[in-house]
Amino acid sequence: MASISRYRGDTAVDSFTVKDADGSVRDVTSHTFLMTIDEKLNPTNEDSQVAQIPGTIVDAPNGEIEFQAEDGSFDFDIEPGTYYYDIQMTDSGGRVITLAKDEYIITQDITK
Repeated sequence: MASISRYRGDTAVDSFTVKDADGSVRDVTSHTFLMTIDEKLNPTNEDSQVAQIPGTIVDAPNGEIEFQAEDGSFDFDIEPGTYYYDIQMTDSGGRVITLAKDEYIITQDITK
């Protein structure tokens, strides 16, 4: 996966397609997903964590998932800068797999 860039205050959905190591789309039926956003690339605890956003399966057979903060779980009006995210999947057997880890960049907008 790649870095995510958004403007401060934007509430757009972050969409992903889950693929296996061979590049084929993974059926994510009965899987759960969690995106964590942190101030540090390699945090040793949760002190610098900005948000955890549960994923929503959009199309399970085609591996499509979305992350959208709701109910105040993440304030997109945070200080502009470079943060970091990872996405973890828990499969139907309870195995946790980190699917992605990269930058989450918030850029200053003009409209307030």
